[in-house]
Amino acid sequence: MTIPGRARKAGLWIAVGVLAAVVAAGAPFLLKENPPANAQASSPALGALSQLQDGFTAVAEAVEPAVVSISAERTSRGSSMDIPDFFRNWPFGDLPFGPPRVAPRTRTVGGSGVIVRADGYILTNDHVVGGAENVTVTLFDGREFPGKVMRDYATDLAVVKIEADNLPTATLGDSSKVRPGAWAIAIGSPLGFSNTLTVGVISALEREMSIPDSEGPGRYYASLIQTDASINPGNSGGPLLNLQGEVIGINVAIASPTGGNIGLGFAIPSNTAKFVLEQLVKHGKVNRGFLGVVPVDVRPAMAKSYGVEKGALIRSVTDGTPAAEAGIQVEDVIVEFDGKPIESGLALRDAVARTAPGSKVKVVVVRGGERKTLEVTVGSPPATMPGNEETPRTEELGISVSPLNNSTRSEYGIGQDVRGVVVTSVTPGSNAARAGISRGDVIQRVNGVATNTVADFNRAVRGLKSGDTARIVIRRGDAQSLVEVRVP
Repeated sequence: MTIPGRARKAGLWIAVGVLAAVVAAGAPFLLKENPPANAQASSPALGALSQLQDGFTAVAEAVEPAVVSISAERTSRGSSMDIPDFFRNWPFGDLPFGPPRVAPRTRTVGGSGVIVRADGYILTNDHVVGGAENVTVTLFDGREFPGKVMRDYATDLAVVKIEADNLPTATLGDSSKVRPGAWAIAIGSPLGFSNTLTVGVISALEREMSIPDSEGPGRYYASLIQTDASINPGNSGGPLLNLQGEVIGINVAIASPTGGNIGLGFAIPSNTAKFVLEQLVKHGKVNRGFLGVVPVDVRPAMAKSYGVEKGALIRSVTDGTPAAEAGIQVEDVIVEFDGKPIESGLALRDAVARTAPGSKVKVVVVRGGERKTLEVTVGSPPATMPGNEETPRTEELGISVSPLNNSTRSEYGIGQDVRGVVVTSVTPGSNAARAGISRGDVIQRVNGVATNTVADFNRAVRGLKSGDTARIVIRRGDAQSLVEVRVP
């Protein structure tokens, strides 16, 4: 993913200055006019550089086998309108004055991933594999496997499961220990060149940004690791490593005016990836908590007026949310959540996200210089993003569905007034395929239950058993029709 941006001259000069300092301090023998024949061999600086080089090589040898290339295939068609049978199969082709027939278009996106469990679980980015009909994983040894995707739109992370055992794995490190200036190593498949290793440093932490997205309202990244290790399109989903070969981040984006690397790359912290991985493997989705506030850091200039040194300053509270119902107010400073100290807005976001919905927790706020303890019942995030909706259930009927949003309406030519969920794939030979359901159809009711969202669809089909018949109302173009699909 590329973020529009502009390189700063100051950053460039700093980088050049650091390089010059390293050359001058670390390799003084290069400045001698006539060094002895054995000067290079005996130089302590050369020995240190050789050790560093050996370290990079060791990381590559240890981790590269766990890094994979991912190919995600998506098919789109410009319109959901089919050509009536009358206009088809005339001696010289379909009649030209019939409705236009738009051929399906297949788009393939390439990315990277890292194996984190020997039984075939791979971490990558959601923007690489989310919504794909076919995902192919290519291992370091050249073997290829189809992948099953579990996704979390909100964090832009996904887990791909392949049917393989005894795979090489990488270790997820502790991203809270990462510091600017530390070495950073990226491995992935930039621009299609697999098993590419690049080296740089951690240049900043806790970068906050929002990136527009055609599938949902856009992704908000609360805390990214910034690195100057070369990252290009195709690195997405691959690991960012420390010198111990531990994964400290999942590469996700670059800032560039051209789309290529200019030394501003970003990775999702590994501690976030650990949480999402555990949730997706265990539940198939991420069960994160929700408070209903917008927290920011307490700046030093504000600290005295609020009577605190650190904490999460509440900038806004949404009516009807758990925070509002518990009495949390704008300008409260949350300093403790469920017994844990809170020193920043990010710390509060993380603590809330990791709290199971329905949990009752104590929240300590500083209001007007006084500490107050409130009890909050943590809620669930609104189902407004693909990552917050239930995983579509496809096994019962042999179809996959997605919500109707600007992206899917445009892709399938569906009007803004149509309600339902859109069929994005149909299993060949399934009962749904035999019943005539096809990609681009909008499912509006199942057994009399309206299916305005993916969650509605899931609830409607959850109770179906083998032998049951699902009565499905679909809309295709301007026509609405009833089809019956027997559950195998």
